[in-house]
Amino acid sequence: MNNVTIVTGSHRRDSESVKIGRMIAEKLQHHDNCQSAELIDLSDFALPYWKESYSESEQAEIERVRSQLQRSDAFVFVIPEWNGMVPAAMKNLFLLYSTAEFGHKPALIASVSASIGGTYPINEMRATYKNSRICYLPEHLIYRDVGTIFNGKKNDNKDAEAYMSERTDFALNYLMLYSDALKKVRDNAPEYGDFGNGM
Repeated sequence: MNNVTIVTGSHRRDSESVKIGRMIAEKLQHHDNCQSAELIDLSDFALPYWKESYSESEQAEIERVRSQLQRSDAFVFVIPEWNGMVPAAMKNLFLLYSTAEFGHKPALIASVSASIGGTYPINEMRATYKNSRICYLPEHLIYRDVGTIFNGKKNDNKDAEAYMSERTDFALNYLMLYSDALKKVRDNAPEYGDFGNGM
């Protein structure tokens, strides 16, 4: 049984990313191979931006999130596309935390777009974050025209919603399989020693 953390990367409160994150958390809570599904909404946490030193309250917030990330067997990152980029709060997460939290754990990337975009955050996440040793699934999700789906309203785009619901189930099944498989890697991974940073 897997513990999954869903991280929503928008800076806005009550964002479309949080809406999608909650939907994914609900699906995971009903999955046979998921023990827990917890949501970290980065707009709700007082995580400082990376710097050389932190105040006592900032350090306490960093440690609070660290414990959640370390407990996790797998991740879902729900990321809005802002100006064709990943928002700063999500990028900052990978400056504050690294291998001890993310190493050899699978992650599903789910991009959110208000229109027909959404591909750039997928590419950006896959192209960076080498030092964390996170293992991105080959599968990903893009929720396009996100304002028209998963609102519980009669005028929602029901065809798009049904398709994305099934596609989400499909990707989450893979996430659970990868999580099971990578537990053996985490249990037997050698110390990094002189190779703490990826090449």
